Amino acid sequence: MTASDRTALLRLLYPERMQRLSITRAAVAHPPFRISQAEAAARIGQVCGEPRKAAAVAKGSQIHERALCLPPEQISALGAIEERNRLYARHAPALALEAATKALRAPLSASPRGDRDVRFLASCSCTGYMVPGWDIGLVQELDLPCDTVRLPITQAGCAGGVLSLARAADHLRSRPGAALVVACEICSLAFQRSSDEGNLTSALIFADGAGAALLESATPPGALEIVDSVSLLSPAPASVLGFQLTDGGFAPQLSRELVSVLPPATARALDRLLAPHGLVPPDIEYWLLHPGGSRILTQIEHSLAIDRCRTRWSWDSLAACGNTSSAAIFDVLRRYLNDPAAPDGWGVVAAFGPGVSIELLLVRRC
Repeated sequence: MTASDRTALLRLLYPERMQRLSITRAAVAHPPFRISQAEAAARIGQVCGEPRKAAAVAKGSQIHERALCLPPEQISALGAIEERNRLYARHAPALALEAATKALRAPLSASPRGDRDVRFLASCSCTGYMVPGWDIGLVQELDLPCDTVRLPITQAGCAGGVLSLARAADHLRSRPGAALVVACEICSLAFQRSSDEGNLTSALIFADGAGAALLESATPPGALEIVDSVSLLSPAPASVLGFQLTDGGFAPQLSRELVSVLPPATARALDRLLAPHGLVPPDIEYWLLHPGGSRILTQIEHSLAIDRCRTRWSWDSLAACGNTSSAAIFDVLRRYLNDPAAPDGWGVVAAFGPGVSIELLLVRRC
């Protein structure tokens, strides 16, 4: 039995689980201040007292430039958590709204107005805190129905975008229509004047930005059908990746161990995702991986024997935007959907977050 035959059989046996749905549009928004990686390394090295180490990290990052909500000199002078969170509340809602508005201009959408049937909104962010959250403003600014189901996700880190897409897909399988997923991160607000290697790496990789996607209970030509999803927690110590909340704001935790932890854990998660559909990694035509860093992407490619031409959208995103945490995967999706040379067939969307957590989507484009 082929993979397509197996999927058709599953739809016949479990129609409520196999409701067809797809990502019909992905969009991003970036703040106005851009900084080259060379300038970032010089500034961060000077502030943290490690110019040679900062330059070495920047050189291996494969990042060309990144976007920031504030001028670089203001970021290096950030104060206590209250000031940082006030800046988050000032900038995050507008970025999120810009990305959501772009996603609702849906040329692939099955309906002439993409937001007409939106009844579910997943919002994701881990770099600031607001009550009420900026998802309330999205409902009002986008004129979504007041009974729109909202799911705010706050602690999933870089995996939050894929996690939000999976939960939106779960909702649409039982309640067909449309769902909007929006992620927004102001990662620069976590900058710390510390020479710790994990802090230096975080400061030279993470960036600010927002992303969004429209999901619909339809599969118009060119759309990316979501077939299945898997979540997996690695047995690695939670301290390998995460944040510590301090009086000076979020302090990044990033261990070298992450690079060795992810490949075997991803392989286990991938087996759980593919096996029920009769698939193996060589069947996957494209890999839309969270651009968490050059070493992470390289190790995943090597461990799964993936040719770089099948991950090129992740590398392009990393070079142009850096790692915007939960929002980054939407830029990868956007690049794939807008690439006229992108292959059809089976694909995997993957992101990695604190825990260490792995979130996967099995997708297909015909």
